[in-house]
Amino acid sequence: MNIAEVKRLYEIEFWTLRRIAEHFQTNHHMIKRKLEAAGVVLDSRCRRFGRPITNERKAQIGNQSRGRKAWNKGIRTNEKTVRRMMKSRMRTNIDLDVYSNLDKLQFLVRLTSKHYQYLGSDETRKAFLDKFYFDTQFNFLYDQWQSTGENKWYIPSLDHKISKFNGAIWDIDNLQFLTWFENRAKAEMNQDEWEKFKIDTHTTSDLFLMPSKLEN
Repeated sequence: MNIAEVKRLYEIEFWTLRRIAEHFQTNHHMIKRKLEAAGVVLDSRCRRFGRPITNERKAQIGNQSRGRKAWNKGIRTNEKTVRRMMKSRMRTNIDLDVYSNLDKLQFLVRLTSKHYQYLGSDETRKAFLDKFYFDTQFNFLYDQWQSTGENKWYIPSLDHKISKFNGAIWDIDNLQFLTWFENRAKAEMNQDEWEKFKIDTHTTSDLFLMPSKLEN
């Protein structure tokens, strides 16, 4: 056994002890003793390469895996656990059970996390949830989005009635929901400017919220 070759395979090629042992037709304990005697420091943290996988083995693994389903695919965590985990992540004392629709609650909670700078306290988060969970306009847009298979253009998007561009402060009473598409079209206009613009230019779209829709 050429100890210099053993050292080269271990230190340069990063072979495992077992692979080296297989190469020299011995056992890995013998290889370990040889390396230690040669002053080589064994480092289990270093990435090492075992025996290369043959094409036959790759094909065997592929055949064994074909049609196999992940054990947890399609399994949804029960609602009680989801609520408990959500409350833990929020670090809140808010009673989330008063909001019965879990999916809608999660949608709004994600927004409180996104805008944590303004909605970080329990007081502001509860005010936000109470306002919009029961808000007619938000619920119409949310249900519409759901009915479209969660089409990205219809997703409810948080909007400032008086835009931040025009100096509005972050205030819950100044917030509303529009579709993502309409929110981008409205851009930096205030809500009254946007409504006037739509009338003056005869701008319409199924993605725009009209008062008549809320009345139906």
